[in-house]
Formats: sequence, C-alpha cells, structure tokens
Amino acid sequence: MNRIAQGLTLVLLGAAALTSTVPTDLYLNWVKPGFGPFLIAAGVVMALLGVLVIVAELRGGDQALDQEDVVPSGAAAAGDDGPVRSELDHAAAEYAGHTGDGHGHDHGRAPGVAWLLLLPVLAVFVVAPPALGSYTVESTGGSSGPPPRDENGSSRFTDNLSKAAPGEVVELDVQQFVMRAWVDEERELADREVELTGFAVPTEDGEGWYLARLQMACCAADAVVNKVLITDHPAPEADTWWKVRGTWVEPEGELYDVSEHEIDTSSVEAVTDPPDPYE
Repeated sequence: MNRIAQGLTLVLLGAAALTSTVPTDLYLNWVKPGFGPFLIAAGVVMALLGVLVIVAELRGGDQALDQEDVVPSGAAAAGDDGPVRSELDHAAAEYAGHTGDGHGHDHGRAPGVAWLLLLPVLAVFVVAPPALGSYTVESTGGSSGPPPRDENGSSRFTDNLSKAAPGEVVELDVQQFVMRAWVDEERELADREVELTGFAVPTEDGEGWYLARLQMACCAADAVVNKVLITDHPAPEADTWWKVRGTWVEPEGELYDVSEHEIDTSSVEAVTDPPDPYE
C-alpha cells in the first residue's frame, strides 16, 4: 500500500462516517444519537487528511521528475567530486533499499496487511450492519435485573404513568415497564393499560414470545436486554416490530423474586422499524 492508497483509505473511511450520519440515521444502529456530531467531525477530518496525503504525494512525484529533468544523470560525474558523490549515492541507495544483503524493501510503503482497513469501509458501503436484535436477546439468556433495593424509601418514577389520568392508556418504554414491575412496591401498574413498542423474540420452549428492546448507554457493545413475556397471542416472526397494548400480569409474592414479567394483551399491531432501535 503506497501513500496514495493510504490517502484513499482515509478518504473512504471519512466518507463512510459521513454517509452514515448526514443523509441517513444509519449510525443509530451502533451508537447513541449524541455521538452523531462527533462522527461527522471525525469523518470530515479523515477525508481532509486523506486528500492532503494524496496531494502531497502527487506533488512530491512531480518535483522528483522536475529535478531529474534539470539535473541529467551522470552530470555530477563531470565535476571534481564526481567519484565521491557517486559512492555516496550508491551507499545511500544501498542503505535505503538494503540491496547489499538481498532484503530490499521500500520504507515509504505501509505493510500489505494495511489493506485490511478497507474491509469495514466496504462493509458499510455494501452491507451495512443492522441494529442488534433477537439474536442478541437469545444469546444473553436473560434480561436486565432489578436495581438495588432502596432502603431509604420507595423509588420515585418520572415516566408517563406518574402523570397519566385514571383510565388513560400509558405509553412506556419496555425498560420503564420492567423497572416499574420490579421495584414499584405500590404496584401502580396493576389494572393500568399500557402501550409498549419493541421487536419479537421467540422463547426457548416455544410457549409464547418476548416483546424486547435493547437499552444502550453508549454504543451497541454495552446494550442491555429488557423484555416482556406474551403468551396470549401467536408468536410473530423474529425481529419484526410490534406495538402492544395490555395490562401487567401482577405476580404473587415479592416482586424481586420474579424472573420475567408478563403482559396480557388487548391489541397487537405491527409497526415499521423505529428510527432509533434502542432505548
């Protein structure tokens, strides 16, 4: 990989960052929305650096050609120090290319393995990696657990249920629903109709399915699974998105002892994939 190829790699990397942020929301499949401006800035910097590397290499090549035209080969030999200059030039060439020991290589080139840098660029342009989905949920084998017990008092909530009027359908994140179900000792979710949006995940035993959503703090690598069990509606295709209305199946005994929470559905409606697949 020569200098021009290195510059092209930087330009392509910058273009990949820009095309996934400026014209589309593709970057939301991997990072939080707040990282968009940083990706745009990084893309601009990489693209400009790549252009500068290419321009500098092309200008350097033109200058080398101009010097060869101005100083013909062998002209230095006509002077008084011709033999000395010839020996110095030969020593410099031997040092740079290691011609004397048969291990010559160009120090101006990057190793061939550097071409592997183009693979993620091609992946973004050709086959953009999708957001995490049912495979991630199934491979984790569980969901996010309840937070530590609040020994100083009951937990306070700032979700829509706190502000909803009696009888009103409450729209909640899946994460907000499962947290309420785990830690709300007053059980305000009981007999309240809620609306959740998530993607379908099949259960291991084939009895029912999960409505799941991934909660992301920074990027897809730290995503946490939140899911709700549904057993009174036929299981849809995995990774399809659904809007579910229903009521919480209130468990008996301690909320913290419940391994997974369930919802009785009143309506299940297919929806298109949301722009931001994470909570």
